[in-house]
Amino acid sequence: MAKPVKAYGSDKPDPVQDKNQKPSAQTVSDFHTNSDVDTRPESLHHTLGPGPAQAAPGNHQHDGGDSELLLTGFTITGSRGGNVALVSIIAALVRLGVTDNTTA
Repeated sequence: MAKPVKAYGSDKPDPVQDKNQKPSAQTVSDFHTNSDVDTRPESLHHTLGPGPAQAAPGNHQHDGGDSELLLTGFTITGSRGGNVALVSIIAALVRLGVTDNTTA
């Protein structure tokens, strides 16, 4: 009676079956070859950068170069000659987390 032919790689433990077996670095690298990077916010992997689907580096400055400017999207309105513009500035700062304890 002929011996059954072993499948390629059958001499190695199956990492799914053997919970103590960890995949090799090469196996992990192979699985990441076609990974979803920066294509959408839900991607499993992100590079660092200013893009909407990228992760911000810890040393980003909100200077418009490595990330958006800190007050992007805020509009200040009112006359510079009175307090109307100041009210607009305070409202923008409150949206950033400032507590407004000013009085009228």
